[in-house]
Amino acid sequence: MSELVPFEPAWRELLARSSSNEPTLTPLWLHAWWRVFGAQGGRELEVVLFFEGERLVGLAPLLRRWHWYRPGIPFRRLELLASGEPEADEISSDYIGIVAERGREQAVVDELAAMLASRRLGRWDELVLPAMDGGAPTSGLLVAALERVGIRAESEVTSTCPYIELPSTWDAYLALLPSASRYRVTRSLRDFERWAAGDAKLHEARTPAELAEGNRVLRVLHGERWRADHSDGVFVSPQFSSFHEEVMGSLLAQGALELLWLTVRGEPVAVVYNLVWNGKVYFYQSGRKLDVPKGVRPGTVLHARAIQRAIAAGRREYDFLAGASRYKLELATATRPLVRVRAVRSPLLEAVHRTLRRGLTRAPVALEERLSGA
Repeated sequence: MSELVPFEPAWRELLARSSSNEPTLTPLWLHAWWRVFGAQGGRELEVVLFFEGERLVGLAPLLRRWHWYRPGIPFRRLELLASGEPEADEISSDYIGIVAERGREQAVVDELAAMLASRRLGRWDELVLPAMDGGAPTSGLLVAALERVGIRAESEVTSTCPYIELPSTWDAYLALLPSASRYRVTRSLRDFERWAAGDAKLHEARTPAELAEGNRVLRVLHGERWRADHSDGVFVSPQFSSFHEEVMGSLLAQGALELLWLTVRGEPVAVVYNLVWNGKVYFYQSGRKLDVPKGVRPGTVLHARAIQRAIAAGRREYDFLAGASRYKLELATATRPLVRVRAVRSPLLEAVHRTLRRGLTRAPVALEERLSGA
């Protein structure tokens, strides 16, 4: 990625002129991801910059690697940076994709499709672009552009991101919620205050020392939350932890980190790790103490405090990112889709892959029928 360093100022300016100004598409995020994961799995950079004269109008942050589908079919894959990690190390970067200046989206995706069709990006068998914002112009335009040059492509909704389009006041936000959700939020705040008995404190990481303390609280409470589900949580992955150690420090230096935790009588009970970017707050990770009285919901209370802060700061949105968890849907007022765009170059290789996949899917069923005597 060192060869892209000279283009970083133009890259950041392009993001500001695009409809895809997301923290997961910044040099900060993608450089850190490449330093942690770039050397794994034979990955090679294939980032494409699109210029009109000397003006950067588009960016396709791609890489290439081999991907093997069961039972061992090799595909030469082009995919987005910040995707494709092993599940145990997965960063889960939402809203990645192709960046284009507003008004130049069609020109950028047309040129990318032409490059793929003419193999100017080398030989490839599939293009996989996951976790794209389904409402972003490039995600819809790209499939049509690929089809026009004879490349089979499809777009599939893979998840949804609950979010809040923030009004100007807390009361206006509460009025947007269904009555059951509004009651649950207000009751959670009331029950928490009764339990805390005036001895609750909200902390924020503003210095490196406070970041270190907040990070410690995050790891402890995140692990406690997931151990209840017989899992150790994501921070046990050295790759995941290494990535966030770098990213959180950089975000803090840029004023783009919101690491908050609640204590009651001096003991941490809930923590959230948020990103602040382009007038939005993105909820990325959390943890909470489980040993609290029944009905006390410190996680919901901390989100409510974070939403109140976002409203007071004039933010335009609070985004819970991917996942339709109950608490996200209770607090959110809308959802947007995440889509996965996939294109294939070789119909024959794809047919073999699909045929074998169907066989692998049916095999356990057939075995079960034989064992049951059907």
